Amino acid sequence: MKCLIIAAGSESGMSTKGDSKPLTQVLGLSLIERIILTAKNTGLKDFYVVTGYNDAEVRDYLDRFSQRRDINITHIINEESEKGNGLSVLKAKKILNENFILLMGDHIFDESILEKLKNEKIADDEVLLAVDYRIKKNRLINADNISKVVVKDNRIIDIGRNINEYNAYNTGIFLCSPAIFSAIKKNLPYGNDYLLRAICVMAEKEKVKAVDIKDDYWIDVNTKKDRKKASKLLYNNSIKQAGPITRYINATFATRIFTPALLKIYKGFTPNQVSFLSFIVALISSLSFILGHAVIGALLIQVSSILDYSDGQFARLKHMASRFGHFTDITLDRYADGFILLGMFYYSLSEIGGKEIVGIYWSPLTISSTSIIAILGNLMVSYTSATSVVNFGYVYKRRGIVAGRGRDIRLFLLFIGGIMSYFHPIYVFLALLVMALQTNIIVISRFILSWRYFTKETTFRMIGRIKAIIFDFDGTLANTMPFLTELAVKLITANYDISKEEAKRRYLETTGVDFASQLESIFPNHPNNQKIAAGFEERKLESIFDHPVFPNVIPTLKYFRSKNIKTFICSSTKQEIIIKYCQLNKIDILLDNIFGHKPNFKKGQQIDFILQHYKLQPDKVIFVADSLKDCDFSRDKRINFIGIAKIFEKKAFQKKGALSVRSLTELTKFFNKSENYLKYVEKVR
Repeated sequence: MKCLIIAAGSESGMSTKGDSKPLTQVLGLSLIERIILTAKNTGLKDFYVVTGYNDAEVRDYLDRFSQRRDINITHIINEESEKGNGLSVLKAKKILNENFILLMGDHIFDESILEKLKNEKIADDEVLLAVDYRIKKNRLINADNISKVVVKDNRIIDIGRNINEYNAYNTGIFLCSPAIFSAIKKNLPYGNDYLLRAICVMAEKEKVKAVDIKDDYWIDVNTKKDRKKASKLLYNNSIKQAGPITRYINATFATRIFTPALLKIYKGFTPNQVSFLSFIVALISSLSFILGHAVIGALLIQVSSILDYSDGQFARLKHMASRFGHFTDITLDRYADGFILLGMFYYSLSEIGGKEIVGIYWSPLTISSTSIIAILGNLMVSYTSATSVVNFGYVYKRRGIVAGRGRDIRLFLLFIGGIMSYFHPIYVFLALLVMALQTNIIVISRFILSWRYFTKETTFRMIGRIKAIIFDFDGTLANTMPFLTELAVKLITANYDISKEEAKRRYLETTGVDFASQLESIFPNHPNNQKIAAGFEERKLESIFDHPVFPNVIPTLKYFRSKNIKTFICSSTKQEIIIKYCQLNKIDILLDNIFGHKPNFKKGQQIDFILQHYKLQPDKVIFVADSLKDCDFSRDKRINFIGIAKIFEKKAFQKKGALSVRSLTELTKFFNKSENYLKYVEKVR
């Protein structure tokens, strides 16, 4: 989508006579630069700027800006800039033949407003206007200098500066169809060459929709007072959420003193230059400790920390954030930390090394080893943050070990230690000791978390390559296990010398094979086994159809079908029973095939057939079942296994090294989680 910016206005009332308003500086950027960069952040790439007053100067300025920031800017000249701004819009008629964003050259705004507009649908003969309903709450706006809007049912019915009763402000941010050009042109014979008049005409035909900006900020910069308000607004919105030291100390000092002072000294300061300045201050701090001036060194540590916040604030204020800038910042930070710690190490060694203080002998070895551990811990905190993303696609977020934060606290601890050296030099060493403990505890915690995450990642990647799922029948899809368990226990206790509890335990332990095989496993070579097994199958056939599938079976099968994952049933229940059951419960149409027990076609043979007939690799197949024996089947066939923890607890599956879930719903959630994880990793990498 293209963006048209009206910057043909007359001289600014905020600076020297003859200056154009779009070139008015606000915190190191001109208004026109800030508008273009804000729009660029929302994905807009092609900018058309209408210039008029001081045309040559503005165009020359924009050409240099375009080359410096690699932005495509096309100039449109309005020789009648002293007339209404509708003519400036009309100058773009031949160039813009599709929907476009229209912005004013003196408005600063939140990029979220553009995001909302871009996502709105617009008809071929409509215009959308971002409006602000906070007419009593928005103190940034001078109502005398802004146009008002009357909105009803999300349609603008009137707009203008002299409206007495209104319910919104005009932000000057539009999404236009080419119909706007016709509306402007129709008004010209009547001497109405202003954009707002064209909007009024379209509003009368109910062709102007209002889009609520909600809590997003904007300001029309017309006066010096407006510029001060805009500066304060931008400063407040540049404050980054971080730890308590940054929030209450660094951000406050940077916003009120350091950043404004640097901009006053030289408005062209870049974030990288401020990062380098922070590094230089850290070097001087280190030198101060080496020379024995610990209090001065401590103060410079905190100054360096504040400047480290200020470089990020510069990047946000001047729209100069970049991956290389971030890389430069964290690299210089590591060097700065290292030099500061070395300086404090030298100070501690020279001031308390080899001395007895409060009854304790502080050997040079103790001081040296503690300092080295602090230096290594500080480096490893940064290293583990980076490698977690590269190797696992994971960013530490848990409280206390969160990545990208904590440096402000560590530097503040060193600052306190240095200040306290005014009372005794040992406080510098104690600060190093706390630093050594804190950083290495973080590293160890991250190592443990990464190990856990690594094991989870292996599972996620296994899930990501799955092409087929084989489901067990009884207890997994069919809610038949309570009925079958009761039937089995009744037959076993009636025909064998065994208690109910023991019969139930032995039956459940051996599930996963046909009942005849279970009896042979529990009572080897017993003469009643065949007779009891036949009775079990007969009663099973009589009652199994009275027990439906679990409620989550159909949604689960539909889910896997939507993911193009083949689904099968493998079971020790007779095949003809399963097929009939699936047809009655209407899940046969959701399955790729159904397999059950037949002579010489037990579960092992069923799995072999699926792998061969459907040309599936074992590592791309999962067997989902509720039995521990099914876990053994899967291992023998080298396919993956996920247990349904119903008749066995999760711990039982864990002992076999198997993953388990409590239900099929949890299984689909797990697949979704793994899919989102893999997408995130690819995005990060």
